[in-house]
Amino acid sequence: METLAYTGARRGAGLKDNTKRGIVFTVILLVVLFALGLRIEHPKSGLKNALGSAESSLAVYWHHSKLSVGEKVVVMGSVQTKNPMLAIVNNVSADSVDIQTDGAFERIPMKNVRGSLVMVFPFIGMLFDAIGL
Repeated sequence: METLAYTGARRGAGLKDNTKRGIVFTVILLVVLFALGLRIEHPKSGLKNALGSAESSLAVYWHHSKLSVGEKVVVMGSVQTKNPMLAIVNNVSADSVDIQTDGAFERIPMKNVRGSLVMVFPFIGMLFDAIGL
């Protein structure tokens, strides 16, 4: 009769390896997407949607300089507004952009545009407000 040697492997050891691989894959993916221009921002003001205000959301956007009319963007507004904010582009010129926020129109320099909005994660921003980010 043959005896099998105990290898010391425990149940669930494969799960830990898979968890590590998943974390490493996620970190590598996020670094590559960041290098390509994907950014995440917690807006302080701007457009509202059916799921709440901009303050209670996280915005994911592509950092680039080409804009078109009607595009939703993440911008840094004037000094008297809370920044950053979500807005819609009304007009684009060589050095400035006309935007519409939740009730105001504003002309801002092109350098203040962070990028075009990809998606919004509602309610996650409340957690960031609670910890002060």
